[in-house]
Amino acid sequence: MGDRLRLDLGPPTGGWVGVRLTAPKLDLEFSASPIPDDPIAGLAGSANRLLGGDSEVMVNWNTEPVRYRFRMVTVAGQSRLEVSERSASDRGDGSAPIAVVETDAATLARVFWRGLRRLQGSIAADAFESAWGRPFPILSLERLGARLRGLAAGEASGTSQAPETTGDPG
Repeated sequence: MGDRLRLDLGPPTGGWVGVRLTAPKLDLEFSASPIPDDPIAGLAGSANRLLGGDSEVMVNWNTEPVRYRFRMVTVAGQSRLEVSERSASDRGDGSAPIAVVETDAATLARVFWRGLRRLQGSIAADAFESAWGRPFPILSLERLGARLRGLAAGEASGTSQAPETTGDPG
């Protein structure tokens, strides 16, 4: 599933970043703002927490007037990404997901790492901060890459049950 799930993040322009999430039967595209929460930093942090064993993490993308929520839940080694859409004024958790992708935590983290790395490579750090109004989460992304490389090394030595990776974590 990981090779069929993809996240693309466009360089920020005027305080907005383009987001495209694709998977079988899913092609979601929107522009998000860093207000009130920074979803770019949230994505890197959530992927790290997911690999660290948190059973549920969320990232909110504010598009004014709609808010998208990426909710990642892991139970018994299987993870699912639930994407829901709600009005920005709706603070409840009651809306049904508009899309669900089932895979494992390492695959989700790897997809997010790749999307963040492509974004990082598309714009200089100072230009990103100027356009987004927040710094790029470099340390969190580096930590995520190190964790993914650790999983890959564990697989190579036969000490990990994580999904197979090839080359770098991305």
